[in-house]
Amino acid sequence: MRNNQKRLSTPTSTDNLQPNTEVPPQAPTLEFIVPTEIVELPSKGLFYEEGHPLHNRTSVEIKHMTTKEEDLITNESLLKSGLAIDRLLQSVLVDPKMNINDMLMGDKNALVVACRIYGYGSEYETKFKCPECGETQKHVFDLSEIEDTNFEENAKEFNATFDYDNQMISLPIPRTKTKLELKLLKVDVAATTKKAKKKEAQNFSISKHYQKLIHSVNGNSDRQYVKAYIQSMSALDSRYMRGVYSKVVPGVDFACSFECDSCGHDDEVEVPLTADFFWPKS
Repeated sequence: MRNNQKRLSTPTSTDNLQPNTEVPPQAPTLEFIVPTEIVELPSKGLFYEEGHPLHNRTSVEIKHMTTKEEDLITNESLLKSGLAIDRLLQSVLVDPKMNINDMLMGDKNALVVACRIYGYGSEYETKFKCPECGETQKHVFDLSEIEDTNFEENAKEFNATFDYDNQMISLPIPRTKTKLELKLLKVDVAATTKKAKKKEAQNFSISKHYQKLIHSVNGNSDRQYVKAYIQSMSALDSRYMRGVYSKVVPGVDFACSFECDSCGHDDEVEVPLTADFFWPKS
């Protein structure tokens, strides 16, 4: 048997040291513990295939934002490319096996809200235009009011069914009795920068968006057939599909209370995701 201690170039203990031989002091190890939080996933892990790190997982653990993450969301090149928020989310995930690019849009949005609350608090001050009188004013939204959508209950209301393994939703269109199979998208609209969102809005095409969203029409998934349906889809059916889709996909409801300083209008409104969301001025 080999004598491993003889093979080492330095002694493993002080027993055999010569007299007057000093052992160099060990430098203290500094360990700063970053707090973590558990974030519930709107999808409840139901739409991830077996073997995926999020399969049937109802929550994930994230770290609180630190100056490391602030460096990411202020990095000019990441901001220009629209990658800043995705890099932030990847950085705060505790489990290294999870890839933010493999997460559903609704789950990513839940992480975005959680990061903002744990990083800068639940008070979110930004400019908002009153839907009643049109007056633009500064308003403080309470992000703790944001909740997950109850997609399973909503699906029953609209007779929608789920194919969890393939991340699909079957949705009947009542007016024309058409059955659409819709994909769950992974593109995170909520996490783009203001500049990226402006560019996206300029290039946005409903028909191109529907080509990504609609997988099949009445069981036919041929892309030319689906494209032909989209081109002839009535505005009424299009509006119905968009409205129902937002309710039956797992995600977060960005509705928060708002009271206008000018006209007193009091209602729930969708929180505007401006540059102030992750870049508060104070």
